[in-house]
Amino acid sequence: MNHLEVDLNVPPSDRWRLTSEQAAQARQLLNSYLADLGGIDDFVDLLGLYAASYVPMAHLREIEALASQIDCSREEALLVNLYYDAVKMIFGCTAFAVDTPEGPLLARNLDWWTENSMLARFTAVTAFHQDQRPFITVGWPGFVGALSGVAAGRFAVTLNAVLSEEPVQMATPISLYIRTVLEEAETYAQAVDMLAQEPIVSDCLLLVCGTKPGEMVVIERTPTRAALRKPEDGYIAVTNTYRLLNSVMVTPGTLAATTDARFETTCARLEAKLPTTPDTCFEILEAVRLPITVQQMVLRPSDGTALVRPAG
Repeated sequence: MNHLEVDLNVPPSDRWRLTSEQAAQARQLLNSYLADLGGIDDFVDLLGLYAASYVPMAHLREIEALASQIDCSREEALLVNLYYDAVKMIFGCTAFAVDTPEGPLLARNLDWWTENSMLARFTAVTAFHQDQRPFITVGWPGFVGALSGVAAGRFAVTLNAVLSEEPVQMATPISLYIRTVLEEAETYAQAVDMLAQEPIVSDCLLLVCGTKPGEMVVIERTPTRAALRKPEDGYIAVTNTYRLLNSVMVTPGTLAATTDARFETTCARLEAKLPTTPDTCFEILEAVRLPITVQQMVLRPSDGTALVRPAG
């Protein structure tokens, strides 16, 4: 498993330093994405215009610097970081949050198909350092955004895929916006407000938990709407289905066949006995693991712990 350090106090072009092995891994992921999409020649101009309008400038400078390390174009490096919004129909997840004596825990399986289990094998835990608000993300080399992250003393957040009838919007990419929230939000409440109110490109389900008992919520998002689902009996769970938003669900491929079963199994296990440690959280994650599960993790925002187990 890769471990990276990023200093947010230095210029964006100097923040990422991949080893030769990590750069090769990022290149393999890029090649896989290009094959999935049939190349990007038809989208180069659009990617450039979109990035100029909706990608935060500091993040864009980081991506440009990474492009030179990966030996690819800026637009190809952008693709690595915008891939979720393009192909979320093959992206799943099961996640839950639970109160414990040491504060809430957030546990999640990340389910995402790639050839040769690349996303599992190339998992990267990245520690971001800044003067007041350090945080950790779980991703891959070449990816500057966040699908899973924890900020010590503040909150943890994970993203699950979902599909509605609402069209994609020209707005902030969700993975980069989660990164912005990890950088800027000072409290759990502020993080929830930011994640619920900002227009975003595409649908998603966001599980957020804080450091105090009961600080956990699922934010059901479309590009323009949000609904907040609160915990019951000390826990909350989420898979790949809206449960509050009045939205016509669009079938997300094979994930539709398992989303309700995973939700029901997770809730049944939590109702039978609430886990109080990371190990007992991992036991529940294992019960709903899929063949395409690539990462299992438990995040504890009270102290910023990120325990990650790549699948395989």
